[in-house]
Amino acid sequence: MTRAFHGERGSFALMLAIATSLTTAKGTVEIVYPPYLAGYGYSLSLIGFLTSVIAFLQLFSRVPAGVAYRAHRAQRQYAIALVLFAATIGGFAFAQGQGVAIAALSALHGLAFGALGTLGLALAIDLSGGRRAGPAMAWYTAAISTGYALGSLIGGSLAETIGMAQTLAIIAVLPLLAAGAVFALPSLEGAPQVFDRGTGVRGLLAAGARLDSRVWLAVVIVLYLNVQRDALDTFFPIFGPTVGISFAVVGVLRAIKSGAGVFMRLTIAVLLHAVDYRRVTLIAVVALAAGTFVVPMTSSVVVLGAIFIVLGLCGGVLRATSAANIAELRSEGRDVGLASGVYNMGLDIGGIIGPALGGAIASVVGIGSMFQIVAIGSFAAWLVVALSSATTREAAGLAKRHTIGPTATTGGEHRG
Repeated sequence: MTRAFHGERGSFALMLAIATSLTTAKGTVEIVYPPYLAGYGYSLSLIGFLTSVIAFLQLFSRVPAGVAYRAHRAQRQYAIALVLFAATIGGFAFAQGQGVAIAALSALHGLAFGALGTLGLALAIDLSGGRRAGPAMAWYTAAISTGYALGSLIGGSLAETIGMAQTLAIIAVLPLLAAGAVFALPSLEGAPQVFDRGTGVRGLLAAGARLDSRVWLAVVIVLYLNVQRDALDTFFPIFGPTVGISFAVVGVLRAIKSGAGVFMRLTIAVLLHAVDYRRVTLIAVVALAAGTFVVPMTSSVVVLGAIFIVLGLCGGVLRATSAANIAELRSEGRDVGLASGVYNMGLDIGGIIGPALGGAIASVVGIGSMFQIVAIGSFAAWLVVALSSATTREAAGLAKRHTIGPTATTGGEHRG
């Protein structure tokens, strides 16, 4: 049993390494792609449009990838998507700015990465068996966050040293290596069951209607998080100077918030071994809304620094615990493929809605009041969904649990 446990932990650690390599490549592309296109004379509006195409097709591929997911062929699906993703990055390096090639590669890049996000989460959940959902998803989201941070560092340094195209060519090797590593993961033939997700749009809608209510709670949590975060990130640099905060300080505050988020993602796994993730979620939801609400009420850099630390910590918590809601379904024999697709779609939609909604509200009432309205409105939307059923009340930490505590996820059991 102990040997099986260590084998399972080793497999999950390999999955974390694969996830980190994927987002390292993606983080590099995100920092290199705009100046790479600018170097070939692309206008700012066209660069923005192509970036939006990537984001839209990433969103578009989320649910179809979840519908296609099957545990018994998950490794093959994930490896194929990794190879396609690597091909698009390498393709950018050799496209020499040709319009048709760049447009096609951008579209495929978005589709591949959207599929990888959905397939990767479902695969990680299946590898963990859905046990100890909080700590497992904390480690998984920390691996993703670490990859993005590494990608930003590597991308900027390499591009300055050897050039944009060469950086893209080198970084394309990472997802190729990850594709090979996928086949070192254990077989998932023993997954509980194959789910009938129907065919066509009608079948997809029917399957969506059967999703556990905790999936929708997790979606609302990431919408809640991303709407507030992106509204703040977009408009605080405009708001800050109007209350005497310099652009340099705005940059420091954002760095503090990002650093707190990364710190929490890297450490929350330890916390969730001792505390039920549902209670942690409830505290983070309330603290995030309160923190966003009070941002426009002070111009003290010290106070704002403390607020931004809280916002960063809450973001790290909610990203991990919302994924834990999805992971928990696995141990109950529920469909994690479609759930993963819907959940990841929520991440994308939140990033789209936040700046648009924030701008629309700010144009009417001002930026400071917009922060407060977004905080209250987002919290109200979360509360409505959280109170909608006994299951969501329990998952949101609003009801006393009558099952198991933080280690009730049968962490002592071992698959195989």
